[in-house]
Amino acid sequence: MSIAAAYTGALRLFPYAAIFGLTLFIRVRGIATHFWMLWDQIRDWGIALGPITGLPLVGPPTHFRGYTIGPAFYWILWGLRVTVGPWFDNLPHAGGIGQALLQSAADVLLLAAVWKRTRSLPIALLTVVLLATSAYDVALAPLVWNPVMGSILAKAATALVLLEWPRGSAVRIALVAAIAWSAVHSYTGAVYVAGAVFAAILVPSLFERRWRALVRDVAVIAGVVAVLQLPWAVHRFSSRDGAPVMGVVTGSLSQVLTGEASPRAELSVRGYVDAFSFIQGFPSRVPAAGWVLLAAAVITGVRYWRDPALLTALLFPQALAIVGYALFQGGLDHYYYLSLMPAAVLTIVLATAIPDRWGLARNVVAWVMLAAALAAVPGRLAFAATLHRMPEYAPLVEGSRRAVRQRQPMRAIETEFTLPAPSDPTFVYRILGGHIDPASPWVARIRTTGDVDFRKD
Repeated sequence: MSIAAAYTGALRLFPYAAIFGLTLFIRVRGIATHFWMLWDQIRDWGIALGPITGLPLVGPPTHFRGYTIGPAFYWILWGLRVTVGPWFDNLPHAGGIGQALLQSAADVLLLAAVWKRTRSLPIALLTVVLLATSAYDVALAPLVWNPVMGSILAKAATALVLLEWPRGSAVRIALVAAIAWSAVHSYTGAVYVAGAVFAAILVPSLFERRWRALVRDVAVIAGVVAVLQLPWAVHRFSSRDGAPVMGVVTGSLSQVLTGEASPRAELSVRGYVDAFSFIQGFPSRVPAAGWVLLAAAVITGVRYWRDPALLTALLFPQALAIVGYALFQGGLDHYYYLSLMPAAVLTIVLATAIPDRWGLARNVVAWVMLAAALAAVPGRLAFAATLHRMPEYAPLVEGSRRAVRQRQPMRAIETEFTLPAPSDPTFVYRILGGHIDPASPWVARIRTTGDVDFRKD
């Protein structure tokens, strides 16, 4: 290989390395001092600390009763604990770092996909910058939380479809389908993106009337979903657990189908628009977000009508979500829509990008738009620093380390500060090797400085 070829190759790899490194940095900076350790994080990281044989066969419980449809979230989290955890004493923020690593890797995939589709580096960078520097995304990315994992897997599956990576290969189709369905395992709300990914895989064969390939691809996707549902089936028949799988979905559908409730289309549209504005607009909302989304969908649909796979991957999940949440009878929270953000943002970017035939003007405008997005990054990151932070985490970790060094079981771990509810001041202490013994006369009280007072009762 010539020096020029090596230089060109390194230059082309630089944007990927830069995006991975910079997005990872903004997500994990300070995580060891402010990790948001609430009950969900304690429960799930506690499961990941156990042996692989002790992992559940279903996903995390939901606040609507029941649980998610499969255990992929726990499988992945256990893998992160094994590979990343030992570098950070297996403390819960190690899971946040591992999850942020996956998020940044998904960003690299999306960068490659948009760059390939648009043949424009600034447009690809603009897409990733808008997504990765969203204050809400930055705040949630390093959490041990299944909705975030669902959005990561959904983003990766979407990027692989946009790269046309699975096309013509049953093995690759199976891998992408597995990633997409694992997103649903992690978080039920990712089902709209998973459905769009499946449709985007099938659409080229459908439009090209390659019926044999279409039947094969449908069979591959169905087979992958069936295999991934085997753990749930084993759980269902072995435990006789009567809790509903995806109870949030089945309960709402039952109410609508029996006439107990009516679809709420207007509320669903308003919920999606508000979530987009909230997630992507920090530190201020997106003005006229609904009209922006609608206009972008129309323009992108007209511009890319010859690319049904692209339109399916971008527009179909948004439409599915609006229909799906219209049938949903609960309240709509912003994080329900995390997995839809790549499709929404890329739709807007493609709609506002100058057409290819404008040549130099297209690139100039794209770089100007990227510069404007980068100018907003400091404000977005500053706002992210005010969201979902637990500054008590740092003294809790330091105080727990000091209590463990006493080599004396404690009856309790108390704190001078108030931990956000629900949390557990003993969790970190026990991970670091400390023992809680109700018969022990010793109590450790951790100060805001991380110092510890010991008393014997």
